[in-house]
Amino acid sequence: MKSIHFENIDSTNTYLKNNYEHLDDQTFVSADNQTNGKGRNTRTWISEDSKNLLFSLLLKNNLEHYQELSIISAYSIIKVLEKYNLKDLMIKWPNDVYVSDSKICGILLEGISTDRLLCLIIGIGLNVNQDTFEGEYLTKPTSMKLELHKDIDINTLKKEVYQSLIDNINKLNNGYNFYEDISKYDYLVNKEVYATINNKKERVRVIKINEDYSLKIILNNTELNINSGEISFHI
Repeated sequence: MKSIHFENIDSTNTYLKNNYEHLDDQTFVSADNQTNGKGRNTRTWISEDSKNLLFSLLLKNNLEHYQELSIISAYSIIKVLEKYNLKDLMIKWPNDVYVSDSKICGILLEGISTDRLLCLIIGIGLNVNQDTFEGEYLTKPTSMKLELHKDIDINTLKKEVYQSLIDNINKLNNGYNFYEDISKYDYLVNKEVYATINNKKERVRVIKINEDYSLKIILNNTELNINSGEISFHI
């Protein structure tokens, strides 16, 4: 593992964006505490100090599959959590990991590009040993400790998550098709939900995740295929 660890940092994603040119492919940056952690859609990711797994992974090579990496990252987290005997694990498209109806992990992908994609950064916040969550959340949070009723060794978990990500990224680069593996974890399948589309809140029916990892929905009796980043859902 090409690993860098900070006790405190503003954001592991920001660190990699500022330093990617001097770092190796697959460098893994983690932190006990982030003062400006980021979620999707400009949201802030809040975490208790030293209680959760907060990290970013830098990818500089084999970036042609970047569109698939969001959901593959969520799948990689699930395969680790299953080893800890967590049940009812699901992926809320495009990349949130749920336990039943509660969110346990969020993922944010950011890229740097000129005329081509120079690097991709996968930022992940996994709730591990935090057992209280103050404030308001769009989705009720949970953690490994709340689900399993015991503390988890974060350093061991970090190594397992890194290896799962690298193994699945390598499989993706070698042509493996994850569709059948991922589709059984589809949280939104056949659900009617509110979705923000073009800054407008709409009631939609989700059909399923497609084989290209886009999402098939029905809006106003019209079938649409939505790509990652074009839509946000309110359950």
